[in-house]
Amino acid sequence: MREKNIKGFYTLTESNNFEEGAKSCLTSAGLGKLAPNMLLMGFKADWASDIDLAMEYFSVLQAAFDQNFSVGVLRVGNGIDFSDDTVYVHTGEAASTEHVNEDCVRPATSEISTRCEASVSESTINEVDDCADDSKDEFIRDQKRIILGETKGLLLDSRVNPLPKKNIVENLTQFQSNKRSGNLDVWWLYDDGGLTLLLPYILTTRQQFTSCKLRVFTLANRKDELDSETRKMATMLAKFRIEFSSVVVIPDVTKPASEASRARLDIMLASLPVGAIKDDEMLENKEKTNRHLRLSELLQTHSKDSELIFLTLPMPRKGHVSAPLYLAWLDVMTENLPPTLLIRGNQTSVLTFYS
Repeated sequence: MREKNIKGFYTLTESNNFEEGAKSCLTSAGLGKLAPNMLLMGFKADWASDIDLAMEYFSVLQAAFDQNFSVGVLRVGNGIDFSDDTVYVHTGEAASTEHVNEDCVRPATSEISTRCEASVSESTINEVDDCADDSKDEFIRDQKRIILGETKGLLLDSRVNPLPKKNIVENLTQFQSNKRSGNLDVWWLYDDGGLTLLLPYILTTRQQFTSCKLRVFTLANRKDELDSETRKMATMLAKFRIEFSSVVVIPDVTKPASEASRARLDIMLASLPVGAIKDDEMLENKEKTNRHLRLSELLQTHSKDSELIFLTLPMPRKGHVSAPLYLAWLDVMTENLPPTLLIRGNQTSVLTFYS
């Protein structure tokens, strides 16, 4: 909060693992009626490599729904966690020398790119730690902030070299780029109160996405209902005052998935430990698995080149699906797609009709 110059209240909690910490945040975040009502998480792309952590992740999603939270899971191609690849060096006005001994200061020059590695070496970090006593530790904390001079801030890689422009920086700033002109695709699969429609609509009112077109995809049970379902959806969007470019009703989501899609899922599940998903569970969820494979195919067909995809998040129902199978569904649906936000509202209506 200090680095971003944000004023607010905070509550410090300590937990033994991710699950306990996340559940603690769900109950302690906010102040009275100002408490948040939505949980936003990144997709756990490495779920297959650690089943125990995958189960903790799954349990947090269930806890959020139990506490009547809306839930969003964001998946970006290269991930959103770059903490292992970068070191943030805090500099400039906030780094006042009155908090640190002069021996700890490493002045910067215009040749910072060539002197950066020498200035921010491991020994320098240790020196800063040695120089800081209890009264100065308010500034030098867990992130090992280092004084470099008058520059505002610098991102370094894990080897303390200046970060390459066309790599991690692009991933870090991909949602801060100039105006976009593609499509925002909304796959509204279930009625969750309208949050899946509201969020993309709000984005279209922002400068970065004003030129984007909003496309809405929904499902139909029978082919002979396509026209009526399309008219119903268009009428409903008009009543909600949501501007859209097209409405597409998908009729064949229940037909068998292709062999290629099934092979993708089989390869994914083959990497799991033996017994992680029981045969009875696979048989019981056969139709749901096929549905998610079909959705994966339809997403690749219609939305592969979109700017953003908004997709209704399947419910992680207790006792009906295990963590590995549920995350496999999410993984196979969102694999090799543009940035995808899976959303599930808490059944509270967030859209209003004309009065």
